[in-house]
Order: sequence, then structure tokens, then C-alpha cells
Amino acid sequence: METIQFENIGQLVTLAPLAAEHRTTKIEYIDLGIVENAWLRIHEGRVHSYGEMAHCPYAEETRDLGGALVLPGFVDAHTHPIFAGNRSPEFIQRLAGMSYEAIAEQGGGIRSTMGATRGSSQLELEALTLCRLQAFLRWGTTTVEVKTGYGLSVESELLQLEALQAVKEKTPQAIRVTCLALHACPPEFSSPDAYAIALKDELLPLVAQHNLADYVDVFLERGYFSDSVAVNAFMGEARMLGLGIRVHADEFSDAGGARAAARWQAASADHLQHASQEGISAMAQAGVTAILLPGTSLYTNIPFADARPFVEAACAVAIASDYNPGSCRIYNLPLLATLAGVHCHLSLPQVLAGITYVPSVSLDLGTQKGALACGFDGDFAVYNTVSTVEQWLAACGMQGPDAVFIKGVRIV
Repeated sequence: METIQFENIGQLVTLAPLAAEHRTTKIEYIDLGIVENAWLRIHEGRVHSYGEMAHCPYAEETRDLGGALVLPGFVDAHTHPIFAGNRSPEFIQRLAGMSYEAIAEQGGGIRSTMGATRGSSQLELEALTLCRLQAFLRWGTTTVEVKTGYGLSVESELLQLEALQAVKEKTPQAIRVTCLALHACPPEFSSPDAYAIALKDELLPLVAQHNLADYVDVFLERGYFSDSVAVNAFMGEARMLGLGIRVHADEFSDAGGARAAARWQAASADHLQHASQEGISAMAQAGVTAILLPGTSLYTNIPFADARPFVEAACAVAIASDYNPGSCRIYNLPLLATLAGVHCHLSLPQVLAGITYVPSVSLDLGTQKGALACGFDGDFAVYNTVSTVEQWLAACGMQGPDAVFIKGVRIV
């Protein structure tokens, strides 16, 4: 691959201090690693070097960015883009006062999407997912965690996982795959625990044998799954098979999700509006990343998670979209970053690290993605219309990037 030097960058945000220390907590402005009036050299797809234009070395191939702001490619560590069907009527039901849980009890929610997804072919699911990932990319998201979970059977989950293997080959984005078979209990099972045991025995060995996923996940919430013997057995088997763990935790109630995530040494616990102080402390001690999802709160009119107890406990905090068919149709991560600052009480450096370096570490990509440190992949977004990171955050996601590069190649 060629060497390309980008010059006349108005503000280059590297996050190199965090990358150098592999640190995801106690994030201050200095940790953004900002270089004013900068150059950036990409060699064979990775960051080779950077610095101030006053000390810019000669390069054969250069690109003048005309004073643009350059940010690391964004990392979205919680998404659900592989599904079929349309749940827009549920949005109207919520406007009429119905809650997410009430809609689910009437046959809507996850089980509604299950029927449409089970009725789709692998090629259809691939096409739908690729289209959605393209939308993510247009807003600067270059690394995406993708969850299954709308098939709710061994056969359908395997089909989704195989579709995602094909998607990984067709998108330039880095994709991490999570098997969220424990999203809801399908109607053919008598109980969530019976379903969890069936998946442990029938699905997990195939997922591991064919290397179809990086993680497993569970919706630990009242009405879905609990911190039961069966779910613990599922997680123990997943861990033994080499799969990482992520957890939908404490969204509507303190269901013990944060505490379970810590006990399972999960990579992340997500949602967390009702996590207890005990759970937060346990997560911090176990090194579990808290992933906050402000888009879901906006879209469904539920409380926003407060980041302050997590920050005070020295627990890593990331921000993700939770893009899904029913409770958040937002894939604009910069918009959600601004919402996280306002409603989750995060500072500018915490917000920016929360959609770049912190989630990359939670996805075990902390030496490759989420920063423009030397040796990292050359993934970045270029903004000509805003010149500083302060202007970028204040723009509330209304100003998309003018170009997106992955491994030094312009994709958007």
C-alpha cells in the first residue's frame, strides 16, 4: 500500500495519550492529544507519524486538507442492524402513552421483529445490514459491533451469524459480532431458562466451532432473562468456549445486571439507567466498560443514564447508538455524543473518548482502533465545516464529515 501524507490539518485529534497508556478512565482535555496546524502520514494503512506543519517532512504524495478538523473514526459498540420488518407503528403507540414494556406484552417489541427476521433469507438480511452500515459510515463510524437476536432459534441465529460473516467481507468497516440469542424467550419455549439451556447445549458449540461470533450477550431485565442458574450456565459455557461476554443491564429496573456483568468479567454492561451503586463499584473493580445509550432514552422517552456515578467510581464509560428496529432508529453517533454530554453529564473529552478509544478497548481493539496514535489503523473523519472539536460537539451531529477514511483510503 502507498504512503500518503495529509497536510494543513487545522486540528488533529489523536487520543494518543490514552492509547499510549491503554487507559479508559480519568479522561481530561490533554488526553485528546490535539495537534494544531498539523500533518498526518499514513503508511500501509496505519498511522506512521504526525506533527506540526512547522516541522512537516517532505513526502511524495500529499493531500492538502485546507485547515479541516480530523477526528479518529468513530466506534459504535452496541448496535442491532441485522433485522427485517418495520416497527414504526410502535413509535406512534408510544406517542399515545404506551410504554416499551406494555407494547411488548401485547405482542410487539422484539418478538414482532422475530417473525419478520425468521421469514427472511440470508441474502436479504445481508443486504439490509449492509445498507444500514453504509448509513453509519456516512456519519464517520468506521468500527461497529453488530448483535444478532431477532431470530430467537438455533437455526435463525446461525443464519444471522453466517450473514454477518458475509457482511464483514463486503463492508470496509471493522465488524465485531455478538450473538444475542438471549434477547427474548421465543413462544415455542416454556420459560426463558429452558431456552437458555437449549442454546447452551445446541447453539454455543456451533458458534465456537465455526468462529461465528466474538461475544455473547443477554437482555438481563424483568420480563426477559434473570441472573438465574440457567443463564449463568450459558455464560460459563460461552466463556469456556472462548467467547467474550456483553450484557444488556438494568435498563428498566435494577435487575442485577451490573453485578452479574462484573461477576462474569464481561467486556461491557450497556443501558444501566437503574444500576445500583454496588453494581457500579463491582463493574469498576472488574474492568467492565459502561456503555450508555442516550438515543434509546430520547427515542422511547425513558430516563437517561447518569454517567457521574460511573466516572466517580473510575469505571470506563462509552457511548453507543443502540440502533435497532423498535427503540432507537438513530445511527448518527455525533448527535448521540452531544446528547450524552447534555443528558448523561459527560465532559467534552469524556464524550469524544466515549465514541472512539474507550469502546475500542471494550471490543478488544485498543491497539488498532479509536485513536490516531502511531501504529493504529488510519481511520478518520474529516470536517471542513467545523474547525475545532468544541464546534464539532456543539453542532449536535448536524454537520456530517466531508470525508471518511479507513486505513488511509477515502471511503466517503
